[in-house]
Amino acid sequence: MIQIVLVDDHPLAIYGIGTWLCATGRFAISGTAKTLAEASSLFMQLEPMPQIVILDLALGKEDGLDFIPVLKKICAKRNTHLPGILVCSMYEDSFLVKRALDSGAQAYVAKSAESDEIIQAIEAILGGNTYINPKYLLQIKKAAWSTLTRREKEIVALVKKSLGNRQISKRLNISLRTVENHLTNIYMKTETSSRLELMDL
Repeated sequence: MIQIVLVDDHPLAIYGIGTWLCATGRFAISGTAKTLAEASSLFMQLEPMPQIVILDLALGKEDGLDFIPVLKKICAKRNTHLPGILVCSMYEDSFLVKRALDSGAQAYVAKSAESDEIIQAIEAILGGNTYINPKYLLQIKKAAWSTLTRREKEIVALVKKSLGNRQISKRLNISLRTVENHLTNIYMKTETSSRLELMDL
């Protein structure tokens, strides 16, 4: 049985998600918390540690993501594994999705999503992967594209045409070093690490 902890300040959300997960016969709720303090206290005592934490972004006036570094410290102190973190929120903003992943979450599911999507996200985490709805990925990529300068966008366009760095430098009449510097900035802004990943922008 996969053990799950729910951290959410809405009793109905805890009851609804918890009841549905338990009804599948695959999951058990090993604890719930409505505040960061309650969550911290719970994880200091919980034995064994759950495999998954389903975390809301907004816990009243508290930021749910603030719990992630706290949880990491608790797990380090207890010398135990860090549970997979699935953020489940009413917010469907690509900036918040990216922020959640950057903070250490492995998955992000909107509360408006179909119930099966939570299962997909949990299975992805248990398999050592991440899960984001494709529509959020597209929004994140669009946001990354908008931060590029005109010259950087030109270089990405040429990369998409499979031109090498020397070909790009000749096409744009700039030095090879300049092309390499632009690519470094592009990788950083778009959080990509290869030409292949740039192809998908």
